[in-house]
Amino acid sequence: MEDKKGNIILGIILAILMVVAIAIVIINPNKVKTVNSDGTKNQNIEEEKENKELATDKTSNEEFEKEEKQNSMQAGEKFCKIGNVAVFYEEKNKSIYTYNTEDNTTKKIAEVPNGANRIYFDGENIYAIPYYYMGKGIYKINLNGDVKKIYEGATLQLWLTDSKIYFVNQIGFDTINQNPQGTLCSMEKDGTQITNIAENIKNYFYINNDKIYYTTQNRKMYQINTDGTEQTELTQGRKFVLSVTDKYLTYIDYAEQEAKHILNLGTKEDTLVGYFGTIRTFAGKTYTNVRRRLDDGSIDEKYTLFEIKEDGTATELGKYADFGTDLDYIIDDKAYISTQNDGASTIDLKGGNKQSAEGYNNCLYFLGGYGYKIDNSNLENVKVERIAL
Repeated sequence: MEDKKGNIILGIILAILMVVAIAIVIINPNKVKTVNSDGTKNQNIEEEKENKELATDKTSNEEFEKEEKQNSMQAGEKFCKIGNVAVFYEEKNKSIYTYNTEDNTTKKIAEVPNGANRIYFDGENIYAIPYYYMGKGIYKINLNGDVKKIYEGATLQLWLTDSKIYFVNQIGFDTINQNPQGTLCSMEKDGTQITNIAENIKNYFYINNDKIYYTTQNRKMYQINTDGTEQTELTQGRKFVLSVTDKYLTYIDYAEQEAKHILNLGTKEDTLVGYFGTIRTFAGKTYTNVRRRLDDGSIDEKYTLFEIKEDGTATELGKYADFGTDLDYIIDDKAYISTQNDGASTIDLKGGNKQSAEGYNNCLYFLGGYGYKIDNSNLENVKVERIAL
């Protein structure tokens, strides 16, 4: 009788342990470290308070210049700037303009055949690619306005280096996501010596230290040398790279409620930061504003802003539900946000104070410590206003 009673008690204990194990899997199904549960990655209240009270160094001109060059050569925005020369694309007349920050003059230099979905700038030439259904090709435009088509095929992404152009030779078109898919290639900046590097690319790729990071059609994330050698699998699933540094990369997992992860490239440690939200890099610093997993397994309705440090750890800056993903820029502990209802505002990330910032209303672009407004009411005399942040 006692043996039977003991078996019943043992069975109850095992059942409880099984329920606990299932709960753990539900809360953290991929068995990766999380910012919430890993004490080494989440400061306590006193540490957070002390951190916010510490003054930070002002961003240097060198950091701003690096940001401008990286964005202009790799982001594919419609506003680029290197040195004193900014270039931007005007949709109304499918034209490229230059803006000189020294004398505050603007000049139309060329019309782009079939328009431009993205433009890139290396300080000497502009490279433009049209919308997929508007035409194919890569166009090279110098600052005198000379236009030359250097590639005939379709592509949705370029990545400029000092000597080469990297791109995806588009095969087909995903009308839902409208992302690059095809063969990853490189070529000289005059369009010659096209070389295939990797096939079956599914999404945007990133390059750092002569290594390319990308995901393939069969849902595997890889690292490969820029010459196509030493392909290494990093992870599997509907996971796509969002940013890369020397120490880590960040990625989004669409199979896990758009979870944002940090993958340490040295140790391969994988850290879950949160869900939904965004990851952005400003002047060399990377931030993510996400919804965290709570202790009961639910996802927080409010957003928490983190700064991802150079070593790949995430430091919580505070809860900023005000802007969610409406984040324009962060510089020197101040966030610039804009929403349709409230217009432009700033938030002091150390004190948490939010202020209206009407002077930044209608800023279309933020780059290198400045906001830029563009008045295109007169296409023969487009004006640019540059506002220091």
